[in-house]
Amino acid sequence: MRMESLASKCVLIVVLAGAAMSARAGGMQARIARMESGAGSMQGIVVDLDWPRGAMQGELRLRAQRLALPTLGYEARDLDWRCPLVRAGAGWNCAGAVQVRGEAPGRLTLALAPASTRAELRLGDRRIALENLSAAPDRSRISLERIPVEWLKVFLAGLWSDGRWTSGAISGRADIASPARGPFATDLDLELSNIGLETPSGLVAAASLTGRLQLAYRATGDDTRVDTRFTARGGEFLVDSLYATLPASPVELHVEAQRHRQGPWQLPQLQWSDPGVLTVDGRGVLDAESLPDSLDVTIAALDLAAAGPRYMSGFLAPAGFSELSLAGRVDAHLQMARGATSDVSAKLQDVTAVDRQGRFVLAGVAGDLAWSAGSSSVASRLGWRSGALFGIGLGAADFPLASRNGELRLQQATSFEVLGGRLLLDHLNWQAPAADHGATFDFGIAAQKLDLASLSQRLGWPAFTGSIDGRIPAAHFRDNLLSLDGGLEMDLFNGRVRLDKLSMERPFGESPTLSADVAIEDIDLEPMTKVFGFGSITGRMDGRINHLRLLDWSPVAFDARLETDQAWKGKRRISQRAVNDISSVGGSGLIAGVQAKILGIFDDFGYQQIGLGCVLKDNVCSMDGIGSAGDGYIIVAGAGLPRIQVVGFRRRVDWPTLVARLKAATAGQTPVIQ
Repeated sequence: MRMESLASKCVLIVVLAGAAMSARAGGMQARIARMESGAGSMQGIVVDLDWPRGAMQGELRLRAQRLALPTLGYEARDLDWRCPLVRAGAGWNCAGAVQVRGEAPGRLTLALAPASTRAELRLGDRRIALENLSAAPDRSRISLERIPVEWLKVFLAGLWSDGRWTSGAISGRADIASPARGPFATDLDLELSNIGLETPSGLVAAASLTGRLQLAYRATGDDTRVDTRFTARGGEFLVDSLYATLPASPVELHVEAQRHRQGPWQLPQLQWSDPGVLTVDGRGVLDAESLPDSLDVTIAALDLAAAGPRYMSGFLAPAGFSELSLAGRVDAHLQMARGATSDVSAKLQDVTAVDRQGRFVLAGVAGDLAWSAGSSSVASRLGWRSGALFGIGLGAADFPLASRNGELRLQQATSFEVLGGRLLLDHLNWQAPAADHGATFDFGIAAQKLDLASLSQRLGWPAFTGSIDGRIPAAHFRDNLLSLDGGLEMDLFNGRVRLDKLSMERPFGESPTLSADVAIEDIDLEPMTKVFGFGSITGRMDGRINHLRLLDWSPVAFDARLETDQAWKGKRRISQRAVNDISSVGGSGLIAGVQAKILGIFDDFGYQQIGLGCVLKDNVCSMDGIGSAGDGYIIVAGAGLPRIQVVGFRRRVDWPTLVARLKAATAGQTPVIQ
């Protein structure tokens, strides 16, 4: 038999049979192999009715081997329901305990009346109720109280086929109309509690999502329309790169969607309202993967201090700015066509960006920023009031910009004050991500008379003096690698230090690396050793540090060699303190023409040459000097009387040990020659 209301018709069979025998005492039993309705099916049914003569009610027992409600995704085995069957006006009521294999006892109520049929199941604090009106037999209402989403997974999958509901509970109502002719319709008004969901692709996910969901679904002929309103009160969700952590205060989402046959979903209305923080208003079209194909959206980030952590971490963290604090306001307009961004414009008002890792600060960022993938040029201008880079102050800056064909470029060179000098940005070109690569940019920059003493003070270096000049004619960033043409040159201790072949990987990401070659020429040793507290040495020094590689700003590889300039015509003297420091760093011994005790009489000594080399690999430094001395290597070759010679005997030195010795030497913690 195929019935419209499964449970009510099952009872109706018993009631009709019972009515025929109500004049005499007795009972009856009905066995039904299978019953079906639009809601589900029952198998192996046994119905027993005991109705004493003259009694006002009978005792009903209904057993079923299997109950399946595919609409709700519910299936039960060995159902056993007992209840007193009583008349209720022109209808019947039956309410009693129900037991299902593997579940706690519950209570099932069935009310059959000429106007309606109502069934209600309670299991602890959970409740499901189904109601049909006789005047509208093709319509039903499902009421829910604290129902786990796993009970409703089939029903929910019918609303969203890609959604996998993993946790949480639902309360509220669902009105369903499925007439033989006419539109299929569903109206939901549900309270969601701690909902978790995901999609197979991982592009959409949610956790602890709480709020009110109102949905109206209409399928008429070839057209389908869905109107969704969701008032969120906490939780978090992910949509592609957008990750949001929602507040306990209400956040409103409104989406209207419509579809003709199997065509794309049109979104004539798309709204998001987080009062005082973020508003979104737009429209769009989704592709076959339910991703935006075209989009026209206006965004107002009214309070970046709140909007940043709530909505932007999914974009900022992969770019290396996971600990970025923002303030101010941004109004933006975004357009997409054929699945790609076509135009972006933004107005920034008094924006402040503070990197909590201490890499940079920008204050008073303001202006209009425009980017276009089209062929027509769009002009804009952006600047800041002040800033800092790794603790180094930056003066006010203003950047005139233009964009076309997916490129954003600087229209004319601009400069700003840094360390008493200026940094000149002579060109900048930024290219948006493409199918085969991420965002790329090129720039050229020059340093003019930057004060090295100020830089040393801000970075906690020894008190260097001099200036930094240089030009990087072209720098290129692609695939998270920043490479620089040209180099930087510093006037340092009356000599020069030049950096070439500069490149950086993940400059703002996790564990950044830097590679460079360093050339050192004609450094005056006397002021340098005084600054480092490394005794006193007179003369000049040349050297190189090739294949330098820093990981997270710590050296992991290089090939370094430092030597005194043999062409130096002045005095070549080394203090006893410097001899001690060099000896302790190299793990060296002293070889001299006189005993070591006699050396303590002298404050300084003459030298012919000083040199030291180190090749760092796998955290070990392979040491070398200016010549061999038996099993060792010569670091200091003396000249005159008393003649000294410092020799290193350890060819392989643990890098952390060597660094510790250098720190101890510059702090004066070295052995004293007796």
